[in-house]
Amino acid sequence: MRAKFSKSFKMQAVKKALIRDETTSVKEIANELSIGYSTLQKWIVQSKNHELELSNELSTNQHVMTHEKRPEDWSIEQRLAIIIKCGALDDNGASQLCREQGIFL
Repeated sequence: MRAKFSKSFKMQAVKKALIRDETTSVKEIANELSIGYSTLQKWIVQSKNHELELSNELSTNQHVMTHEKRPEDWSIEQRLAIIIKCGALDDNGASQLCREQGIFL
């Protein structure tokens, strides 16, 4: 079964690969993101050909989480968004937010 990645994830992966320091290889970035090296290479080519551009609708809604998706299926962007939201709250607020999202603090 092939994994499906959002355009937002692909663009962020490409950006990370392109702005890496000279001591980090594209292969290391791919491993860090748990994607295949050839997949990341393909996304870089697509990016250079402007095939990975987001529509305005996608870019404004990229961090919206719904209960239709299990937390295990959230994108990296969605996971980071909930971590940031929880970090800005006190313990009670973070616990409440996590309960609403169906996850444990």
